[in-house]
Amino acid sequence: MPCKSDPDRLPHPGRTSAERRALDRVGCGEPPSCSPKTLKALLDAGLIVDAGGEIRRDALGAYRVPSYAMPIAVHYQWCSAVAFTDEEMAEFEAGLRNNAA
Repeated sequence: MPCKSDPDRLPHPGRTSAERRALDRVGCGEPPSCSPKTLKALLDAGLIVDAGGEIRRDALGAYRVPSYAMPIAVHYQWCSAVAFTDEEMAEFEAGLRNNAA
């Protein structure tokens, strides 16, 4: 679920927009897709961790594809920040019902 643009509910206060986008991607289980500088800042801050990755092979040899994850406490805060409020969820569900009709 992508984050909302409401500035009062933005997760990751004090982070750059690139860092917020990368954290949102990692929170959703995707690769961070960011610059090495942004990746280092997130790793140094402990907001993401190196989850290993996998070794792949091609015609030129073996190479590592890294993967990253959020520590549980960070992921919990991220989920809380991007979750719908009760009113937003009701509006969302009403929209689904209207589209199905």
